[in-house]
Amino acid sequence: MLVRSNAATVRPLPATQTTPAAPAEARRAASPTPRPVGGRDVFEPSGQPPRFEGLSDKALIQALHDATAKHKDLGYNQARKIIFTALDNHEGKVKCVYTGRELKTNKIPNSSDMNTEHTWPQSKGATGAAKSDLHHLFPTDSKANSQRSSYPFGEVQKVKWSSPSGAKLGTDAEGRTVFEPPPEHKGNVARALFYFSTTYGKQIPAAEEAVLKKWNVQDKVDAAELTRNSAIEKYQGNRNPFVDDASLAQRISDF
Repeated sequence: MLVRSNAATVRPLPATQTTPAAPAEARRAASPTPRPVGGRDVFEPSGQPPRFEGLSDKALIQALHDATAKHKDLGYNQARKIIFTALDNHEGKVKCVYTGRELKTNKIPNSSDMNTEHTWPQSKGATGAAKSDLHHLFPTDSKANSQRSSYPFGEVQKVKWSSPSGAKLGTDAEGRTVFEPPPEHKGNVARALFYFSTTYGKQIPAAEEAVLKKWNVQDKVDAAELTRNSAIEKYQGNRNPFVDDASLAQRISDF
């Protein structure tokens, strides 16, 4: 997080003048107090309440919508270009979030090789500006992308397909066909879907929501997810609040 100082430039005092140091207690009181949010310390002025404090359920959903809905629509082609050349391109390579396979590229690859995963499927409402929203788009191996299709996320009990990274397609304990991402991407999936649900007013089925809330706790926000959130803000002008404060999800009983 970049913090810009609004303080005016201070010219040095003449040598004959001195400025007494403030008492230690006063200096500490004036210093910002760290507040842990989403696995990091966010510095806010002392005494300032956290964002969305005291809100829950519908009131929180509305506040989150108001905070995220007005963002720049990049267009799908531009969104993909950003993903493959900058956002998820590290030292000239892009990594599939489902299989871990890396592809060396400096442009949008052939869709038969590496594709763009809509964590919230297009067939279930990721259309218009939502189709190009970077907060739920990730690079994926095309075969893994095809396996996921538009199936809901869940915990696979009977495996039909799997990857070495731990991604699985199969049926859950209730016999529903579900897709399970690898452990290190489960929290990312949950927070992406929470964002999409509140931003675009889409409901998450109860069974899927229960699993996502579990993953949100198990796979905590890490430095890479925070960095990606900040990078997306530069491109489209909004953040995923569930990455900044993962505990928000626990204050919504029904997405």
